[in-house]
Amino acid sequence: MVQAVANYNNGSTGQLSAITVTMLFFGSMARIFTSIQETGDQVIIITYCVATLANGIIMAQLIYYWNVPSKKSKKE
Repeated sequence: MVQAVANYNNGSTGQLSAITVTMLFFGSMARIFTSIQETGDQVIIITYCVATLANGIIMAQLIYYWNVPSKKSKKE
């Protein structure tokens, strides 16, 4: 969530990699389903749900700020 707050304060995602964010989001989604199938442990499942939510917020910011220049490049 620190990254999401920094993105919001900067008004852009800066040099954040779209591929990495996408892989993190879908990887955490996959972990939810494998945890349900393999363990059934509610604590692990909830932990991965929260991680997926956080990664989803960053992915949404990446899409929202896709063509917005960073504040640093606006000053130049």
